[in-house]
Amino acid sequence: MLRSTDVLCFGEALIDFFPPAPGQTLVDCDVYHRQLGGAPTNVAVGLARLGVPVGVMTLVGPDDFGLYVRNKLATEGVDVRGVGTHPSAKTGITFVEVAVDGHRRFLFFRHPSADQMIAEDDVDADLVKAARIFHFGSSTLSKQPARDATWKAVAIAKSHGRLISCDPNWRAHLWEDRATARAELQRLTECVDLIKISEEELVEIAGTADVEKGAAEIRRRGATLVLVTLGEKGAYYDAPLGTGWVPGVKVNVVDTTGAGDGFVAGLLAALLPKLSERSLVELSRAELESAVVRGNWVGAQVVTQLGATAGLPRV
Repeated sequence: MLRSTDVLCFGEALIDFFPPAPGQTLVDCDVYHRQLGGAPTNVAVGLARLGVPVGVMTLVGPDDFGLYVRNKLATEGVDVRGVGTHPSAKTGITFVEVAVDGHRRFLFFRHPSADQMIAEDDVDADLVKAARIFHFGSSTLSKQPARDATWKAVAIAKSHGRLISCDPNWRAHLWEDRATARAELQRLTECVDLIKISEEELVEIAGTADVEKGAAEIRRRGATLVLVTLGEKGAYYDAPLGTGWVPGVKVNVVDTTGAGDGFVAGLLAALLPKLSERSLVELSRAELESAVVRGNWVGAQVVTQLGATAGLPRV
């Protein structure tokens, strides 16, 4: 019998290279520290550290960095049965410049990378069906063949009644044209049960910079639960039970990379026990807000260290 997972994270798995400390520019830095990267991968590591059975579905390259990704995920306790190897495309690499205030600038090497080459034949339907929650982002929707592979996986999950979770993690540079991006983002917001977006993504995804109006628009399109993360200000939610604001956690910010991924990991880890016999619609306000509090706390821990996964807490 196929071993099940609570969450299957689908999408990019990369190598992130960080300078030793904030404030060092890519022009001047000679030494870099390697970490796992890619939003769905970061979520998977966060969930594994919180004790949640989780797997990743992606492709890595036939190179040492691909071996590093697979081995590092396995060491973290992430199920890697869904991590395949592309015959020629290399594992993606990102260099991250972190300013002294924690903000980032990225230099990507993905032309395309192996994760962007995942195809429909690479989607293991049994692994998708074995998870309670299917989590993905928009990066694999930006190019073919990954776009069709993503929608195939989503369709399998939906047809088997799995909860569809999404953090679009919008990256404009990945898309060849805005018309395609708008169409894919519209389709995305129509098919998800739970969606987490950042305040900066509201205009692109919801057509407005107003948090309340943006969340309401995405709910109107079909999402059951919409969460807008607001950095140190916390998070806003729009759910069947109503709307609300949950305060953030004040910490010393070193690097904001992966904060949203940490939020998602904390949120899903807190929601899973509550969803064992109930749906999102049946959650009470207290239950939902306690999960958002957990998400805010995990996200806050992430920003206290350099890199997307270094600060993820362990149970």
